This record gives sequence, C-alpha cells and structure tokens, in this order.
Amino acid sequence: MASAKFTGDSHGIPRTVLRYIAGEFLLSLGISFLFFFVVFFVNQILLLAEDILAKNAPLAQTLLLLLYSLPSVVAIAFPFSALAGALMTSARMNTDNEILAFSSLGISPKALYAPFLILGLAVSFLSFAANDYFLPRGARSFKKVYADLVQASASIELAPYSIKRYKDLVVVTGGKKGEEIGNILLFEESKDSDQAFISAAEASLSIDDENSGAIIAMSDILEHRIKDNEKGFIVSQAESLLYRFTLKEPMVGYTSSGPYEMSARELSIAIDRKRENLQRRIDDAQRQLSSARSELLSQYSNASSAPELITQGEAGEKASELAIVRSMASLEQASTLRPSDRSLQLYELEYSKKFAIPAAGFFFSLLAFPLGLGTKRSGRTAGFGIALILSTLYWGLLFAGQTLGLRSQVSPSIAMWAPNALVLCTAVLLWLLRKRGKRRIL
Repeated sequence: MASAKFTGDSHGIPRTVLRYIAGEFLLSLGISFLFFFVVFFVNQILLLAEDILAKNAPLAQTLLLLLYSLPSVVAIAFPFSALAGALMTSARMNTDNEILAFSSLGISPKALYAPFLILGLAVSFLSFAANDYFLPRGARSFKKVYADLVQASASIELAPYSIKRYKDLVVVTGGKKGEEIGNILLFEESKDSDQAFISAAEASLSIDDENSGAIIAMSDILEHRIKDNEKGFIVSQAESLLYRFTLKEPMVGYTSSGPYEMSARELSIAIDRKRENLQRRIDDAQRQLSSARSELLSQYSNASSAPELITQGEAGEKASELAIVRSMASLEQASTLRPSDRSLQLYELEYSKKFAIPAAGFFFSLLAFPLGLGTKRSGRTAGFGIALILSTLYWGLLFAGQTLGLRSQVSPSIAMWAPNALVLCTAVLLWLLRKRGKRRIL
C-alpha cells in the first residue's frame, strides 16, 4: 500500500522526492550563483577601478561604492544561476538514470518538471526584489558617496600654488585665503573659440548637481580675450563670475538622476507623466498644422475672390503671392513637426527590464529541464557548460534588444521581452521533439 502513491499516471510527487530535487537544485543554484556573482562583481570592480583610483578614494569610500553596487550584480546573477542550476540538476539526474528510476515508480518527467518551475519562479521573485527594491536604493546611495568623492577629489586638485589641466582649460592657483583660493588664473585653449584668460582675486569650488562638472565662483574678475579674426583683443571687468567646466565623464546610471534608480511603481508614474506631456506636444503640433492649412486656404480664397486686388494692380498681386508663400512655408514647417521624447523611450525600456530580466529565471527553468534530459554524459559539468553558452547568447540578445529599444522604433517591451519569448519557444520545441520520441536532443 505504501508504494501505491508511486504508481499510475498521477502527477503527485512524494515529499521526499520534492525535497531531494529541491536540495539538488539549490546546491547547483548556489554553486552557479557564486560563479556568476564573482564574474559580474569583478566586472563591476574593473568598471570602477580607473575612476576610483584616479580620485585617490579612501578605502572606506571604495568599499561603500562596491557595497552599493552589489544589488545590480545580484539582480543579473540570479537568472543565469537559475539556468545553470536547473541544467546541472536535470543533466546529472538524467546521466545517473534517476529520471528513468522515477519513471519506473510512476513519476513521469512532466511531474518532475513542477519543482523546477516552482524554484525558477522563486528565483525570479528574488531577482525582482533585488532589481526593484535594493537596486534603486543602492544606486541612490552610490550616487551620494560618489558625489562626496568627486567633491573631495576636486577640492584636492584645486590646491594652493598649483597648475592643473582640465581638457582645454588650465587653472593656476595662488595662495589660500581662508576657505577660498586667491589670485586664480584660467587659461582657455579651445581651438573652436577665441582664446582667453581670466584672472580673479578670490575663488571657491563647488560641484554641480549632476556631479559631472565643477563650478568656480570668482570675484573681482578681469578677462582678456583674443580675437583671431579681428586681430585684436577685448578686456572685460566684472565683480563676480561663475565658471563651469566639465570634469571626467560621469558614470552612466550612477551619477545622474534617472530611471535606473527608480522602482517599478516610480517608473510607471514617471512614464504616465511623460506620455501626457508628449501627447500635449502632439496635440499642439496637430493644431499648428490645422491652423497653417486653414491659413493657406484662406489666402488662396482671398487671392481669387478679393475685388480690391484688381484695383491695386501688380502690387496687390505680389502682396497676395507673398502671403501665400509664407502660408505654404508655415504649412511645410508644421507638417514636418514630429514630437518625440527620447527619455520616454529610455524610461519604458528600464521599466520593461525591471520585469523581463527577473522573469528570465522562470523561463530558463522552463528550458533547462527538457534540455538537461537530452544530455547523456558528464552530468553537472555538461549542464554547466551548456548554461555558459546559453547565458552568453542570452546576454547578447539582451544587449541587442536594449540597443534596438533605444535607437529604433521597436517597442521597448518587445525589445526586452523578445529573448524570453525565444527561450519559451525553444522549451516548447524541445518538449514537442521529446513527445515525438526524439529523446536525444544533444
């Protein structure tokens, strides 16, 4: 009687089998997660290294920056770990003939499919939590620490009695006057504009809100600008001046406010607001077009029916023609207006990523189990190798989708969900091939 629940075509699975599969899956998932975590974390370190080392960041700030960048690493590592974990588990079970043993006990591969899907769904929820809750908070904290780092770095570089070059700008500083720098000289060396130098009695430094530029507030200004075309120069005086120059390019996604540091709910609100603004612009463009068309029709009507043109002669005809030409130009200009909002596309793309990347963990589980049943050798090793290949392909598709979503008219939702749709279609195809008796997929 005890073995009755193992027989027949029932889709029920004994708890011991569920615990066994879950244990195998979680073990493989943990190993895979460590691998992908290290890979993406090292990549993050390399991205930060040059920028942090250039600013001589203290160890404490460096560790904080790495800590706040962890949510992005975890969010992307989870889905690929689900793929590798499911593939390693199913491949090992198939290689050790455990799938066959379960089938002999009345537990079909379709029934064994359920634990993989449940665990894959759990991984997707964890990835979404990291992507939607921890990542925005980590990005905002990263931004704050990075801003402090840029502020400290810039104030050190603007030291007394120093000469510093920032692209086309050379800054020469004098002695320190309390909290400010005195006797500062700024030399502009741009080839596209007039050469100039600016002197000031006192100056102080601050960083703009985007953390990408420095602002030097100066007082008692004297500017000497050389005019190349006129072979002369201009001398100007001012009581105060704010001079802004660009620092090193900001780190995209961290140093500027944007969709990257928003949750899905915040993104949805921002997208609705941007869509409303864009729709108002489109409506305005339509009104301008209708107004220009009506004006042109009115000019044609006046030209053909106004009796005063007959008395005015040639001058009246020319005035009428000129009015028509102007109306046609206005109509042509209005017809070329195509209001668009590139930032809206960027926000929609980020919103789709919030769901598409975490959902990949579930779709990978759909694919991994039937794919693992086709392996005949090496077990976990073969599963992990296949997972690396598929992860690389998926990453390439994800990058291509993101590029299309930004640079073309392809819908951001379609661009970001297309890789998952491809994974789903492949999983369905594998099950159809297996159902037809083609068991050796690989």
